[in-house]
Amino acid sequence: MTESSHVARRRGLFALFLASMMLAAAFVAPAALAQDAEAEAPATPPELLLIDATEDPYVVIRTAEQPSRVDIAIADVSVDTDVPVAIASSGIPVQTVIVIDNSAESSEFLDSFIAAADDYVRRAPTTEDIEVWTTGGVARLRVGFNNDHDRTRDIVANILSASGGNKMWDGVRGSVLNMVDPVPGAANVVVLTANTDNASTSSAGEARGTVLNAGASVFLLHGGETTSPEEPRLVEVSGAGAYAAPEARAELAGYGSSISQVVASTWKVGFSGEAVEFGRTLAITVDGVTITGTFSNNARTSGRAMAPIVTPGPTTLPGLGFLDGETGRSVGLVLGAIAAALCAYSLAMLFQKDESGLDAVLGVYTDGYAQKVADEESGNGFSKSLFLKRAVEITEGIAERQGALERSEALLERADLPLRAGEAMTAYAGIVLASFAVGLVMIGGIPGLAVMGMMGVLLPPFVVRFMAARRGKKFMSQLPDTLNLLSSTLKAGYSFMQGVEAVSQEIEDPMGSELRRIVTEAQLGRPLEDAMDSSAARMDSDDFAWAVMAVKIQREVGGNLSELLLTVAETMTERERLRRDVATLTAEGKMSAIVLGVLPILLGMAMWAMNPDYINTLFTDPLGKILLGGSIVAALVGFAWMKKIISIEI
Repeated sequence: MTESSHVARRRGLFALFLASMMLAAAFVAPAALAQDAEAEAPATPPELLLIDATEDPYVVIRTAEQPSRVDIAIADVSVDTDVPVAIASSGIPVQTVIVIDNSAESSEFLDSFIAAADDYVRRAPTTEDIEVWTTGGVARLRVGFNNDHDRTRDIVANILSASGGNKMWDGVRGSVLNMVDPVPGAANVVVLTANTDNASTSSAGEARGTVLNAGASVFLLHGGETTSPEEPRLVEVSGAGAYAAPEARAELAGYGSSISQVVASTWKVGFSGEAVEFGRTLAITVDGVTITGTFSNNARTSGRAMAPIVTPGPTTLPGLGFLDGETGRSVGLVLGAIAAALCAYSLAMLFQKDESGLDAVLGVYTDGYAQKVADEESGNGFSKSLFLKRAVEITEGIAERQGALERSEALLERADLPLRAGEAMTAYAGIVLASFAVGLVMIGGIPGLAVMGMMGVLLPPFVVRFMAARRGKKFMSQLPDTLNLLSSTLKAGYSFMQGVEAVSQEIEDPMGSELRRIVTEAQLGRPLEDAMDSSAARMDSDDFAWAVMAVKIQREVGGNLSELLLTVAETMTERERLRRDVATLTAEGKMSAIVLGVLPILLGMAMWAMNPDYINTLFTDPLGKILLGGSIVAALVGFAWMKKIISIEI
């Protein structure tokens, strides 16, 4: 390997480190710079709940107040629109389910729930059909759909606390299934609870699926301190609605009127169907705010199928709410400047010309060791920067105190990476920090930090160890041929030193580079046997150590060194043949271990892609978390067990 190639590799590695830092800054900076302090989005932007593209097309929207102007365009072609009409007066049947938690654990909140439900029913229009369920002990229908609101209020007022747990998911699922031909925007579920579900036979995923199929809007009011992450997800999957968990119990009763106002702010807007056949994208402009959605001809489209997008509005990546406003702009400018500086520095490193005189003097020894010595003494590459040099020195000091410096140097040499241990550890620290930043931006929150942080912590050492193991394996496979060649040179009349030098020029790396390093050290005054011992320790090769030991014994007691090397080569050849036989016999076990280790991960990813709600129970439900943790531990134990069985030392 030439001097220029070593320099290029070294600069390239640290350019990669700097690029990772730039990547982290590049992700964060645009998010902060995109903040516009002057832009103000509407406090309650309109929601698109339904696109009906059948014989008499219309849309259902929800706004805080009756819109004064609504414009509709299909595939950028404006169509005639009707005057917005309240959903309760439009002829569309409005169905609302009130689910009340009257379990024993929630008895202290029951009066507030009854007051909220009574307030909702009292304010509801006479055309709205209302049904009431309770979930204490058993999910029970109290009164079916009807528009006799006085009767419904009497039944609600007489609800008593029941013993048993809260069967909220059973109540939500049963009540929604009880709806007759629900229309998105006209189907509502009001859930009043103060205790997490702890007794349902239905799962949270089944309840969400039922709500999603019906296109119902969920309004969930939670009192008390114990909440479940499944409750906000129930609201989220509905595509409309709201979730509230007030701290003061006195606030609960007032939410009935608030939910009633939201439901009453739902409007039907009819439009001409002349352009329906010519497009699949519909844009609605409500008082200057545009909502877009996709639809299917001769069908009703709602929820995620419409993929609604509201503009204008601020864009903030997940987990970056702290970047809003002037603080975000300042952070973005700082990170952008750092990214630009790192980019300029990395480019300068790549194209910097190395004019070190010591490199030219040692250029004759074109091997990794001589190049590394030249780089260290000339201050070449990464450590030439004063700031980075100081960082490397600090890292080396910490690693030396922890006893990790020598191990890192040995591993880097075995992997043939032309880096000092301090440089590699500094780059490793930078990669870890960059991975945490990227995880925060791309995924957000604790999950993003955990996933990307673990990758940044574990991946670089794994790559270096993999490179070292692959190079060591190739070194061992080259050893018998090397000894045969060395024996041939001795038979031809070469001295042992001349034979090593001749073989080093003929055989490929890594054996060639190691022999050239041995020759270089011997020419610089180190005893040949010591140089060979160091190479055996560096490559962690017991076979090479035994060959060196045989050479030492021959030099002490005499004998035919050529024949001795042939005998050692034949022994190592037989050992290599035995290793391959063992590898063949254990291949089935290795493949089984790999398949059994990877299959649960791939199967889980496939199930998550096909049905996220089903698999997310493992991450949200307490029992699911326990089962997931237990399965991971069991899988790791099984994998380690199988690896121990199939790993046979030769």
